[in-house]
Formats: sequence, structure tokens, C-alpha cells
Amino acid sequence: MRATGGPLEGIKVLDASAGAVGPWAGSLLGQLGADVVKIEPPQGDFIRNIMPTQRGLSTTYISMNYSKRSILLDLKDAAERAKAHGLIKKADVFIENFRPGVAERLGLGHAELSALNPRLIYASASGFGWGGPMVKIGATDPHIQAFSGAASVNGMPGGLRQRMRWYGHFDVNTALCIVQAILTALFERARTGRGRRVEITMIEAALALQRLRIAEHLAGGRPAPMGSATTYLVPDQAFPAQDGPIAVSATSRRQWERLCAALGKPELAEDARFRTNPLRVRNREALIPILESVFRTRPACHWLRVLAGAAVPAAEFTSFHHYRHHVHYLENEMLATFDTHWGRMTVAGIPWRFDKSPASLRPAAAPGEHTEEIVAGDWPDLAPAAGGAGKRRVG
Repeated sequence: MRATGGPLEGIKVLDASAGAVGPWAGSLLGQLGADVVKIEPPQGDFIRNIMPTQRGLSTTYISMNYSKRSILLDLKDAAERAKAHGLIKKADVFIENFRPGVAERLGLGHAELSALNPRLIYASASGFGWGGPMVKIGATDPHIQAFSGAASVNGMPGGLRQRMRWYGHFDVNTALCIVQAILTALFERARTGRGRRVEITMIEAALALQRLRIAEHLAGGRPAPMGSATTYLVPDQAFPAQDGPIAVSATSRRQWERLCAALGKPELAEDARFRTNPLRVRNREALIPILESVFRTRPACHWLRVLAGAAVPAAEFTSFHHYRHHVHYLENEMLATFDTHWGRMTVAGIPWRFDKSPASLRPAAAPGEHTEEIVAGDWPDLAPAAGGAGKRRVG
């Protein structure tokens, strides 16, 4: 299924990336309305083999390649490579995340492709960059978490350093950086008429996620594992209710006063140790046990109701199964369900809302599903298609 409008309608993207970082960037561009074609070798993207699978294909592969069409080409074969070059001449954007030197060996290097198409935006992503001792090492999300310093502030005080267990957090943030770079380069091309190469590394995308902690360190602080708590705001963490934890924050003096009243402890708001946030940060070890002892006296649903009435930020800890059926997610179309090659699947919805030219989410293609159609037609012009599930409109 082709794109059905959207802000990037008419933009053609050839996505030669593999894994998660590049493919998710391509999927986001497809959701924005670009015609994204995923190009894979006959043996396929390596992430097809990642568990778990849905009817024989990795669910990770499926979820990373929504809103694209798919072709299979053996770029080591001259005739197949010529077909890819034919598509490049029509493309606006090319995405790759090969290790340094591989793209050039496959005939997909920036110099060669920009000579074929001077208007091409060439987006090159890597784990560690293009220089230095780490260049030849393959990068995955967990390794970037460790090497970028992010794991140094995760975990319980005094415990082992921990990576974020949601595998893919840094992959996805790098993909967002790729999309930002591509959109910026397209904006520049509208002014200059020429494309350019943009380079994105997982390391630098990981550092961008850590601006607060880096600034804290440079200001003389010593960021360290603190469990669910934050260094700069108290209270702002998980508290154990009678039947499970809830997340609670007080981000202003008024919220702090309302929280104390809701807990039946109004005297805490006037306690000289806790009157302001800097004082609460300084006296964290005295305050948190007091709050924990109160939260333990009632179930989570009680505190969520009381704190909502007091306009204090609080939320339950939901699971994937829980929010899949939560009325808030469903009413706001934050999830999308499709009938696909691999059965009925529910995925996260689109992260943007546009009026008039809405973004759209389309099921992933089967590997190679559109090879003949695209190659034979030299990337045919887009044609409107019927809208499907997952399309969101505003206005």
C-alpha cells in the first residue's frame, strides 16, 4: 500500500538500512507521507531473525518497517546494482547504516550516488562514527547505553550499573535524529536546489538524551544511580502503595502544598527542612521515608483518585497489556490495529497530528513484495489509495 497523502507526499525515500536505527527513521518518514522503499539483499535484513516472531517473521522487523514498500536486490550483482542506481536517480532521500566502507564497496557510497543525483539527501548513520578506535566495532543499543555513560546513572544506589531494559531506546532516539536531519536537509534543498550528506551517530544521539546529566556533571555534580528518583526535584519518583507502586511528582510550591494536604500531612509543607525544592533535595533522606510510610497505608487506586482531585501529578505503572485496552489510549487513537500478512496486529499510533494533510500508518510489506512493481516501473508516480486503519485527522 502506498502513501495516501501527508506532509511529505511526493518525497521518495530509498531505505537501504538494516536493524532498527535506520529502518525506524524510514518508517517515520513513511508515516509522514513519503513513499519509502526498503531495499534488502536476498538473504534479508538481519533483524528478521530476532525473536519473537509472528508467523515466521520477527515482530521487531515488522514494527520497524511499517509504512514502506519492499524490494529485494542483490547489490553485489552488477545488473541488480544498476536497478538500484535507477531508483536513486528518482529518489529524494537515501538512508544507510552500513559499517564504514561497506556502502562504497556495494556501489552505494555518497560520491557515486550524488553524481547520479545531485539533489539526493544522503543520510548515513553509524554507531561510533567514522574515525577513532571504535569505528570497526558493531554497535547495538545496549552497548551504546554502556559506552555513552547512560548506564552510569541507572539502577539502585550502591548496586550494579543497569541499562534501560526497554531494548531499543537509544536506537529509536537515533532514528528521530536521522529524521530531523533529513527534514532539515530537504528544507535547505528547497532553497539551494542541491542535496547533501548528513551523518548521524548513535553516540551523539545518546549524548543528546543526557544533556541534563552532562550539565550537572560539568557544574560539579556527581550523577549516580538513584533508582526511580531524580537529582533535581523532590518528590519525583515511585512510591510503594499498599498494592503496588505509583509515580508521584511535585514540580511547584503549590503542588507540594497540595500533596502534603492530600496525604494528611499539611505540616510538612511548612517544615523548615522541606519548604522549598532546594531544601527538599538537600534533605531527601529525611523526607522520602515519611512520604513512603503514608503511601503504604492505602492502595494505589485511592492515592490516584485523591491526587487527581488535588491536581498533583501522579500515574499508575501500566503494562503493555494494560494500556492496550486502556480507554484513554483507545479514545485518542494512540494505538492502531491492522490485518496484515502475519495476522491481526496492534501497534503504537502516529506521534504527530496534522490537519488537512494527515499522517498515516500502513502495515509493513512482506519482504520483497513490491520488487517487480517498483523496478519495472522505475518507481512509478504516487497514486491515491483508499485510507486504512491507523489514519488520524485533526480539525
